[in-house]
Amino acid sequence: MLITLPPVTRTKKIMATEKKQKASLVIVDDEQTILTELEILLCRSYDVHTFINPEDVEGFIEKNHVDLIICDEMMPEMRGSELLERIHKTQPDICKIVLSGQAEKRDIVKAVNEGHIYSFLFKPVNREQLLNVIENGLESRMMKLLLEEQNRQLKDLNENLEQKVIERTEQLVKAHKRLDQLDDNKMSFLIYLSGEINSPLDRLKKLAEILITYFGIAGSDLSVSKQPVRVKEIVDTIIADKAYKISTKQIVVENRINDAVVINGDPGYLQFLLATLIDNGLVFSESGGTVVIEAAAEGEKTRLTVSDTGRGFSSEDRDLLFKPFVLPPEKRNPDGFGLNLAQAKIIVDAHDGDLTAESPGSGQGATFTLTL
Repeated sequence: MLITLPPVTRTKKIMATEKKQKASLVIVDDEQTILTELEILLCRSYDVHTFINPEDVEGFIEKNHVDLIICDEMMPEMRGSELLERIHKTQPDICKIVLSGQAEKRDIVKAVNEGHIYSFLFKPVNREQLLNVIENGLESRMMKLLLEEQNRQLKDLNENLEQKVIERTEQLVKAHKRLDQLDDNKMSFLIYLSGEINSPLDRLKKLAEILITYFGIAGSDLSVSKQPVRVKEIVDTIIADKAYKISTKQIVVENRINDAVVINGDPGYLQFLLATLIDNGLVFSESGGTVVIEAAAEGEKTRLTVSDTGRGFSSEDRDLLFKPFVLPPEKRNPDGFGLNLAQAKIIVDAHDGDLTAESPGSGQGATFTLTL
């Protein structure tokens, strides 16, 4: 007989186990009587699958969920520890128990080390001892799986926390930059406003509208809704809208952007950006001048350029173009307020892009480059 009778029964524990979802057990032994005996003992508490040939076990485990394996060590086809070692490579979470009536100490050590065995029991096995080992092995397996899941959740939580810290830090940095920018603008704004205070009422009303728009953008965390946008279509629309000004000043406007150029950005804001740059070229170009709009790929980004043959600017003025309230009136569009490029820079920053301006010098044209 494989099993010796226990001094006490386990009726209460078995009844409690039956109320739970049954664990799946695989039993491997080359003696049919032992397989039958173990199946009778365990079938009430567990979902039992028996195998007399160890070579059939791996195929079954690949297709079925298994929680625990009870395997004989000395079998004609292969040793139990060898089978369990092979199973461990693909199913390391399965709890493994070895039974043997002949193994020596070195065989036990080898089986435990190579097969990652939870327990090694000698035949004949005490029934109470076997049931205890099975129950404890399953509990150990569940605790191990629970710990692995908790570690995975902690890792995900830690990664998410790190990302949230990075995002929050970026938000704070942007907010601090906005505050610094608004603070720097205060004195310039007062000087700027004093220069406009005697303007006609209609101009002052227009200025008020422009200022509300500008400070609304500059003082907020601008949110852009990005989507694929065909740039050539936007530029064609802008050119059509400004057809009267283009015709009146007899300026040649060339849209050299290919139909296939697509930028991931906010359509409304992109139209404002390109309209600002094109209008800038129209305003500062003399009759018969030229404005050219082009696009080129730069890795995963696209570089858009708006070049004109207008009056250009000095290197000293270049740093002032995108700052509000600092460009002298004589260097601005006389009908405007010098805030469009400042607004454009804020919108470009919200797109994580770049906006620059270059000019060989006064009277030699300018090129504005938008990279997104």
